[in-house]
Parts: sequence; structure tokens; C-alpha cells
Amino acid sequence: MDGNKIVVGLTARDKDADKFWFSLFHELAHIALGHVGQPNGTSEDDEKAADKWSGDTLITSEDFEAFRSNRDYSEKSVIQFAKAQGIAPGIVVGRMQLEGMIKYSMLNNLKEKYEIAV
Repeated sequence: MDGNKIVVGLTARDKDADKFWFSLFHELAHIALGHVGQPNGTSEDDEKAADKWSGDTLITSEDFEAFRSNRDYSEKSVIQFAKAQGIAPGIVVGRMQLEGMIKYSMLNNLKEKYEIAV
């Protein structure tokens, strides 16, 4: 917090768009969930809640579970699901990798990279 303003800082690590969006929504979750300005900072539970909020805001749990239950993790399926969600396919790939559905070496061609210039 900076006076009456909340400042969100992000790094440009890895440059993957899915990590950028997850990180941004994670930080916004701390604001939305009231974690900002706590005397002892954020707790482990706060971090888990921010992770869940971020993931569920990008792709609802229900929609992601329906996608997961199809067990079709092909490039075509990921692209179709992402389009239906209104998000980039790389965000779906990132979540699939994070949740252990696919290896971190798979479907990376669907991930966009961001170049942050200042």
C-alpha cells in the first residue's frame, strides 16, 4: 500500500503469458480477498486462496473439470476449449502443466511470450 493507493508489482520472469496473467490475477486476488495491509503480511492460507481465486477467475473450476474429464489433451482440444473460455490457449496449457495433466515440455508451442519494454 502506498498511502491510499494499492501498488501491484510484477516481474517479467520467464516471459510466458500464462505466468504473467496468473501472477497478475494472483496479486489482484490479494486485493479482492482483503489480504492487503495485514500487520503480519499474507499467510500461507492467503497465498493458497489467491492461487485458487486466480485460477478460477481465468478458468472456472467447473469448466476446467469438464475439460479434464474429456481426457482429450490434444492441441486442437486445448485451442477449442480456450476459445470457448475467451482466453489464450497458453493459459490452458499452463494450468494443465501446473496441475500435472501434461508434462512441462508439452504444448509449449501454444504459449505466447511477452517482451516487457520500459
